[in-house]
Amino acid sequence: MSAKSHENLKAIRFEGELLPTWAQLLDLAARLCEAPEETRQWFSKLANYSGVDDAQTVTEHCRLLRTSLKEYRESVLMELQRGREDRQPSQILEAWTYALETMIQAAHTRDTCSWITEGAEDFPTDDACGGDITLRRV
Repeated sequence: MSAKSHENLKAIRFEGELLPTWAQLLDLAARLCEAPEETRQWFSKLANYSGVDDAQTVTEHCRLLRTSLKEYRESVLMELQRGREDRQPSQILEAWTYALETMIQAAHTRDTCSWITEGAEDFPTDDACGGDITLRRV
């Protein structure tokens, strides 16, 4: 990652709280930690779409990833490191941990949680009817 690669990342507001810039790469964190597929998909959704989810689901995925980041800390740092003196991996890991803690704390006081990912659309739904609705005046 280049030293300014974080400048291209989208901002994520989780329950009104601006998460650290590196939060958009929590899906990468989930892949590096070998998190379960469901957790990887959830963080991919967070990083790429604005959305809403059950607070219990949010808490579960965030806690699982936080635990995995602790367990795989050294291997994650090595994957992120570009050179021997590179301090950015530690900063990224700290930002990921802070984002997860922030999300867990926000989810603790709610039934549902919402987030807005800058420049993203709402999460696509799987409508059996194709999702097209036509309104007509009667």
